[in-house]
Amino acid sequence: MAEEEKDPCIRCGHQPDKTDQYCVRCGAPLVNKCTKKKSPLHKGCSKVNRSDAAFCASCGSPTVFRQAGLL
Repeated sequence: MAEEEKDPCIRCGHQPDKTDQYCVRCGAPLVNKCTKKKSPLHKGCSKVNRSDAAFCASCGSPTVFRQAGLL
């Protein structure tokens, strides 16, 4: 069974190691999580979305890639 690779960096195309959270070449985030934070009225959302998602599929909040200007 082959190891699953992470998607290449959305900004520069570099292939990251499987444990990298940010690109070592350009500093872009590699995981497109929801940005909705925990608050007294919401439990927060940390859904990992597809790399082309500008908004979270679960709650509609902007994703990390959207906030970083990658989408």
